[in-house]
Amino acid sequence: MAHYSNKDHALILGGVFQAARLTFELARYGRTDENALEASIDSLFQTRPESVAAVFGGTGGVALGLRHFVIQLESPADRNPELTQYSIRLLQLGRKLIGDPQRQAALGQDLEDFQSRAEAFEFERSTRYNQLASIYQEHISPLSPRIMVQGEPELLNTPEVAARIRCALLAGVRAAHLWYQCGGKRWHLLTRQKRLLEAARQLLEEDT
Repeated sequence: MAHYSNKDHALILGGVFQAARLTFELARYGRTDENALEASIDSLFQTRPESVAAVFGGTGGVALGLRHFVIQLESPADRNPELTQYSIRLLQLGRKLIGDPQRQAALGQDLEDFQSRAEAFEFERSTRYNQLASIYQEHISPLSPRIMVQGEPELLNTPEVAARIRCALLAGVRAAHLWYQCGGKRWHLLTRQKRLLEAARQLLEEDT
């Protein structure tokens, strides 16, 4: 297995926590950081990256997630329990996906097919969200534990918001899958917490 640094692992967790934050904001407010959402979605199509950073388009692509990763682990008073719950569930789903090569292959093929269509037809953003949401529903929704998104019922029942939430969650599962591919373990969040937090802080400082 290739050697991955604490910064690599912090970037990946930034991807997981970013998906959780995007989900939280969309479900509660119906809006979120569009640049962060697009960066997360773009990570779905980085199938042969030269580095972990390349998956996310550099540190800037997961800066939102890195900031909330630091807050969640470092500041109990500011901790958001929903972000914790979503992040844990995403890591669990990433682990399930690692153990299901057939589902991995089918998901990868659908994403590849989607990318080919998107390049050929130049989809509008709403069409893009809807098609990726359908991929999430087909390949990830059947897995347990299911992510029960909390939020405003009116927003959760709005098709566009629901589709964007599923896009964020799909990107979060991709990041969680990468975590395990790169040697991450769930217990590393406890045993390596200080090193991961320091790496996340350094990445954020370098990005400013």
